[in-house]
Amino acid sequence: MLSFMIRLAIIGAGALGQQIAQHARQSRLFEVTGFFDDTRAIGEATQEGAVLGPLPAIAQHHHAGAFDELLLGIGYHHLAARERIFEELAPHVPFARFIHPAACVDSSVRLGPGIFVSAGCILDLNAELAANVFLYPGCVIAHDSLIGAHSFLAPAVRVAGRVRVGRRCFLGIGTTVVDDVSLADDVSTGAGAVVVCDLPDAGTYVGVPARRLR
Repeated sequence: MLSFMIRLAIIGAGALGQQIAQHARQSRLFEVTGFFDDTRAIGEATQEGAVLGPLPAIAQHHHAGAFDELLLGIGYHHLAARERIFEELAPHVPFARFIHPAACVDSSVRLGPGIFVSAGCILDLNAELAANVFLYPGCVIAHDSLIGAHSFLAPAVRVAGRVRVGRRCFLGIGTTVVDDVSLADDVSTGAGAVVVCDLPDAGTYVGVPARRLR
């Protein structure tokens, strides 16, 4: 266990930000110092801490020593915004890597900055999460698979071996992706979708097997 706690600030004080804060605090690896949110007043109290300021104030607060690292609490309805905010801030402010103590992550796994791995997730041999990927509980990423930057996986997603998931993808709850397939950037899947072949085009895919909505 670390002899000190990382002081964590979270972008977004809504439901996802609160959830991130709760898990971070319960892990005893992070101290949550507060939230940055353009829609909340400075000093506004939340269940997990106060609002420190709007997003343009983040770099200034970090320079002043108010926190050590960041995580993004902006959800899957705003994947482009997640990417934009991360890319703007990452050269100047460090992003945390959060792995829940109840997740199983092989030592060979490669983890980009800003990732969040929830309880019950399993990351197998040589899997990779690129920057700013979010995994809800119970996701399984099998060997040699890559989840592209800024993607968001809902609970109980199953990704088989040697899969390539593109950037800004959202895989809906219970999605299954068979081995050796690739998903383009900006692919979304509906609940329970089963992906059995490459998805070379952006769009929303539903059903068994998964087919693109027109």
